[in-house]
Amino acid sequence: MIRTEIGTRLRRRSLAAPTALLAGVLLLAGCSSNGSSQSGATATAAATTASTAPSPTGTPAPTAPSTAPPATTVPSPLPSAPPPAPPAPTASTATELTDDYLAAGQCVAVITDAIIDISPATYGPVPCESRTAVAQVTSRTRTAPARSHVPAARRPACKDDTDFVLDLGPNLARANGGTVRPYDPEAYACLRNLKAPHPGDPGQGGGPMIGVGDCIVRTTAADGEPSGREVKCDATGPSKPQYKIVKKFLEPFLTPRGSTPDTCAPGTAYEFSDGLGRRACADWV
Repeated sequence: MIRTEIGTRLRRRSLAAPTALLAGVLLLAGCSSNGSSQSGATATAAATTASTAPSPTGTPAPTAPSTAPPATTVPSPLPSAPPPAPPAPTASTATELTDDYLAAGQCVAVITDAIIDISPATYGPVPCESRTAVAQVTSRTRTAPARSHVPAARRPACKDDTDFVLDLGPNLARANGGTVRPYDPEAYACLRNLKAPHPGDPGQGGGPMIGVGDCIVRTTAADGEPSGREVKCDATGPSKPQYKIVKKFLEPFLTPRGSTPDTCAPGTAYEFSDGLGRRACADWV
């Protein structure tokens, strides 16, 4: 009985040992398998991260070279230079006073400015489109063979809107650096400024001529005859106006034969001769 029980225990132990050994082997195999799977997953993740990570130097991967031709650089145009300044007017090339010098229609520029009480301004011919042109000749007397003692402002029969009169003989002499001589020929030009102001306009108180619409003060001519001196109609000048010209006409001795001489209207306040063959009728301002 005792032997039988001992034999049974020995058989159980002999069967339990292999069973325990087999369980241990299987357990070790399972652990090894799990470790390999985790290692494989970790390696795969590391490989993926490495493939997407930027380059350590921060330089992008090189790309394929472009086959397009290089762009042509067009140089920017240089800025245009400003137009040259107009040359200063120089002395006239004319050396003798003829009818071609400052003829009607020509324009003039100032060569030298006037010096008060010493010398008037000197003018020279320039194209009318020149930026230096200041006035245009509206009419001109014919060149006379010798000078007279009649003042230049009283010689030519200029239009009433003339701004100034130019004594061409002395002007040409000054332009050429000389002086006028008593036997030099004479001529006069009537000029109008290309731009305002226009002292020859009616009521402006200037210009060599007295016309309809101008205002005057009463004066006496050198021969004792009544005369008039032009002043501004708005009384802004040194003298207040007394009369205003309402009519002008040819003197009776210049009236064409067969025509009736004109006269001032009855009751005209003042009338006088302008010294150029025309008579002026004036009323009170």
